Amino acid sequence: MSDTMQAWDPRGTPVSAHLEIASALLPLKESEILSLASGAGDIAPAIAVAVKSATVTVLETEGTTEDPPPLSNLTFKPGDADKIPAEDESFDIVIVNGLLSRVADDRRVGALREIRRVLRPHGLAYIAEPAPGGAFNEITRVFKDEKQARLATFELLKDTVASGGMVLVSQKFFQMPLVLADFAAVERGHIPADVRPTGAQKAEAQKKFDRHKGPKGATFQVAMRVDLLRKPD
Repeated sequence: MSDTMQAWDPRGTPVSAHLEIASALLPLKESEILSLASGAGDIAPAIAVAVKSATVTVLETEGTTEDPPPLSNLTFKPGDADKIPAEDESFDIVIVNGLLSRVADDRRVGALREIRRVLRPHGLAYIAEPAPGGAFNEITRVFKDEKQARLATFELLKDTVASGGMVLVSQKFFQMPLVLADFAAVERGHIPADVRPTGAQKAEAQKKFDRHKGPKGATFQVAMRVDLLRKPD
């Protein structure tokens, strides 16, 4: 594929569950997988359930996971994205879902360097980030506008590919369905860990959330971009 990267594809994008996209792009069977995720964005447990032959490790960068599923092929461990507690070349795949843009600006380069370090030669980095805009973004940006951090993350990935540090395999753009039962689900899993919401922010965000609420909760489509990168020899 060409090394030309796009922050977003203006043409039509399919509606698809994140697990379906990851399964289509990644050789999950019998792979050793590391997942770095933010809040409710972790798809690692679903991968562990769907692909029994995969060995999945989740790095808990934002506190301990509540009620982790008891799966023999799924392990949780504490750590930081820029100091991954793993040996060099330990994993076939690293999944980074919505986290890289939430790493502090002065630590983001180190986090990407660590991802590259723990990947085996020809290993794959699956880096997913929300695209700017959309109804759900209008809710979360009440607490913190992450547009600039996401743009900075995209530029970092472009620079890494241009310098030969990683090879671009493909990009995938899609609309991820998201159904939340109530506003408490937003508070639990979709607010950055470094944010302490005020009462006024909660009230404003809930008002926006309630506009989308139906009998089964609030329904959204979140625009997502996946940059699939390969570690060179």
